Amino acid sequence: MQSPDDVAAAIGRNVRALRQQRRMTIDALAAASGVSRGTVIQIETARGNPSISTLVHLAEALRVGVTSLVDGDAAPRVVIRRAEQAVPLWSSAEGSTAVFRIGTDPPDVVELWDWTLQPGDSFEGEAHAVGTREVLSVLRGKLGLRVGATTHELAEGDTVLFEAHTPHRYSGVGASPVRFTMVVLQPGDSGLVPPSAIAPAEPE
Repeated sequence: MQSPDDVAAAIGRNVRALRQQRRMTIDALAAASGVSRGTVIQIETARGNPSISTLVHLAEALRVGVTSLVDGDAAPRVVIRRAEQAVPLWSSAEGSTAVFRIGTDPPDVVELWDWTLQPGDSFEGEAHAVGTREVLSVLRGKLGLRVGATTHELAEGDTVLFEAHTPHRYSGVGASPVRFTMVVLQPGDSGLVPPSAIAPAEPE
């Protein structure tokens, strides 16, 4: 059984982490939970064990169960998705593919994609929520990238980071297929579009 000090440390760590993930200030959490600002500070700094009622109110404000607040396992979470578990979510008649490798849940979304575009094939990406960024790294071939009205060409080994709140387009350039990885970074949970909503490529 955990000691009171261990319990207080776990609760403080979990409340602070969940509050920060939800972009809440201490004052905002206090207002949403009905718990005083001083009590929230005491809890986050492990200077006392909160009552059951306080835990329930904090859990409701943070949109989690009480278990998430008292979980004392400080080991880092590790999620492994094996190659055979990867999900192909888009393909074209030309043989291009977009494979969803792994991702996180809201509020802070990170997605890893593995793309292959055949020569001359392309994909039209819709505008994401403001604040969303994409990072592309070309593993093989040449990639054409259009962000808004600006076009770029990336060769093998090139990497680009761009703000993705405007329509964008990926194209296979040259005589060989292009393969690239894509990381989507979307802070917060506004405007979330799940991977299953990916649309087919539009013809030029």
